[in-house]
Amino acid sequence: MSPWEQREPDLQTVARETSRLLRRAGRRKLLVLLLTILCTSGAAFREYRRQRTYPATVVLSATEGELAADGVAHANDRLIDYVFYAVFTDRVLTDLADQHDFRPDLKAKNPRLRQEQFRDFIDINIYKNEFTQPRYAGAPARSAHIAIEFRHTDPNEAITIARELGELVISRDAANRQARLEADARTASETVRLANAEVARFTVNLETAKAALDIAPRGERGALLVEIESDEKGVVEALARQKQALDAKALLEQRKNSDKQRLELRFDRVDWGAPKVAIDKPFAIAKVALFAFFGLLPIVALGVGAFGRKVYDDHDVTRLGLRSLGFVRRVAQR
Repeated sequence: MSPWEQREPDLQTVARETSRLLRRAGRRKLLVLLLTILCTSGAAFREYRRQRTYPATVVLSATEGELAADGVAHANDRLIDYVFYAVFTDRVLTDLADQHDFRPDLKAKNPRLRQEQFRDFIDINIYKNEFTQPRYAGAPARSAHIAIEFRHTDPNEAITIARELGELVISRDAANRQARLEADARTASETVRLANAEVARFTVNLETAKAALDIAPRGERGALLVEIESDEKGVVEALARQKQALDAKALLEQRKNSDKQRLELRFDRVDWGAPKVAIDKPFAIAKVALFAFFGLLPIVALGVGAFGRKVYDDHDVTRLGLRSLGFVRRVAQR
């Protein structure tokens, strides 16, 4: 056996030392009880002051539309950022916090901090995300599930706000995409207008050059022929751009007027959640106090026995490295 193993106490030594400390603590039962009650009271008070929050979760499905680009891939981070920042805007969250009287103490003092705290209670997770895989012609539409969680001290308030956040995603996403389609349609209309003007400009130039060619002297006819050729080429190219702009505008109008086709992503309900059961606070405090008392009692007893300065029996003397010559029993005085 190595020297360090000889110095290490074995299990029997540990048991004897623990038994000695508990015997010493038995001489001061009142102190052990008072310290245990004090520690138990601290644990119960901590449980009483504990701010408990209850999570509530709703699940949505995001399904791509028929006209969504085949190459579009919605990664988890991209979907989360879209919902978190494009749908849950600062204005939307502020209105929702006002409706539910969230942190009224910060409403006037620090509205920005209030808004950020409200956002911190929101958590978004993406699972069953099929958008990470490519979509081929004729394949069914891809989809993903979006779980929106909100935490609140009241479980009923938590599920109410979580459902309202889910409704916001459904309604606000449709409105946002409709607004973007309208903006794209205005841009397409402007592109068509510019293309029409370009066609008209080249057509006028071409007609003017042809009219000038009929009366031009022989020495100027070469330059006019070059100009006519350039204008004809410009008319052809402008007509091609005009057709492209008209086709793009027609497609946008089709997407704008068809709910089924206009949405690159369509959000629907999957699971509208249920409120958690609120924990009975008095029962929770009593349970913590009970476990704390019986859990701390032996620890406090060992501490009292270890740090006590009195010598109670010959085992205490032996542990100090002294040789015990016996002990005198206490005799009751008459």
